[in-house]
Amino acid sequence: MDHITINTVIDEGMLIKGNISGEGAIRIDGKIEGNIELKEGIILGEKAEITGSVKSNIIVVHGKLHGNISCRFLYIKSTGLIDGDIEVGAFEVELGGKYNGTLKMPDQELQHKEAPKSKKTAEGALLLQK
Repeated sequence: MDHITINTVIDEGMLIKGNISGEGAIRIDGKIEGNIELKEGIILGEKAEITGSVKSNIIVVHGKLHGNISCRFLYIKSTGLIDGDIEVGAFEVELGGKYNGTLKMPDQELQHKEAPKSKKTAEGALLLQK
């Protein structure tokens, strides 16, 4: 994974009720009430508040997620909060990051891709260039 392009941004102050799915990557700073399934990646900014399940290759959580996660690589940042179950190939929690739920790390499907070279590369690839 050298680079992931953010295709969509849900800005702070926006509320979406419904499911989101697709091939690309998204950055969310607003609120979503629904499930999100994107192939490339999902980054939840500090103001993000999601109620629903989330599935993607890479997920970076700075905000709040009330629902289950399924991904290959998960990064819970210091301001991140997850209330739900996690199924992940590999994950990292910064000091201060929180999750409440069960954790499953299956050996098969979720881990078949090579891990990012460094956490800086993985998160940097998802950051929106303004």
